[in-house]
Amino acid sequence: MIRLPRTRTTKELKGYTGAALQTKLGKLLSYYYMDGATGVIDFKPKARQVWGKAKDQLKVESFNKCAYCEADTAVVAHGDVEHFRPKSEYWWLAYCFDNYTYSCQICNQTYKGNKFDITGAKLAAPILPGTSPTNAAQLAAATASLCPDPCTATDAKIKKLFSLEDAHLVNPYVEDPEKYFAWKADPVTEEVRLVPRGNSAKAKRAVVAAESMLGLNREELKRNRWVAYDTLETMVLGFQAVTDTSKQKSLLERIRRQADAEQPYAGMKRYFLRSWGLLSP
Repeated sequence: MIRLPRTRTTKELKGYTGAALQTKLGKLLSYYYMDGATGVIDFKPKARQVWGKAKDQLKVESFNKCAYCEADTAVVAHGDVEHFRPKSEYWWLAYCFDNYTYSCQICNQTYKGNKFDITGAKLAAPILPGTSPTNAAQLAAATASLCPDPCTATDAKIKKLFSLEDAHLVNPYVEDPEKYFAWKADPVTEEVRLVPRGNSAKAKRAVVAAESMLGLNREELKRNRWVAYDTLETMVLGFQAVTDTSKQKSLLERIRRQADAEQPYAGMKRYFLRSWGLLSP
């Protein structure tokens, strides 16, 4: 996992900002009152599943990779618009762009599902009128309490909004996963395993969550990461054997490009390159 940039411009988010967002939230309110204002909304009907249109932009933000395992979904599988905070528990964030990530189907459907562990106080549901709003002013006030507009929000505002929950799983849009994740290569089993970076409780908890909620140490991932690691290490060994300064410089540039954001398993590659002194902290 690596830190991801959240887009906050109207052109890219035209379906999830301004009047379009208000329309979506107005429909969400109608579902809320239709379902008896219980806070439990059935999102199975297709008319309620409007987040699929966010996929293209989320793919851009995550460099065509799963935001969690960093596998290239453009090649091996279709990706999902994943609700970081499950819509079954946080129904009011169902259409909130800042609650979306782009995830492979294995991370999302096989592992994460509705799992979401927190240490702090759960984000409170909005307090809504007992009956559906009857005029524009009431509707505007009600929709404003559901979720922030991504084009008027800031990264700092979003982080503050969700920070009190102290979620176990790292949100790559809100925190830098590389602060908590390290990697251990095993040449005997030919696997690379995710491990905590350091001994902090936060790092240990983040790795446990990544294992249990996303399956980031599943066998196929560990083996695929080994292939990427082995290739990277081979390039580094070749670099170390070169004595020509100009060739060294060219090869080092190529090695570092392997850790660019769009590369699969970039977080892992950056960790090892830093441990070998080939990439700045």
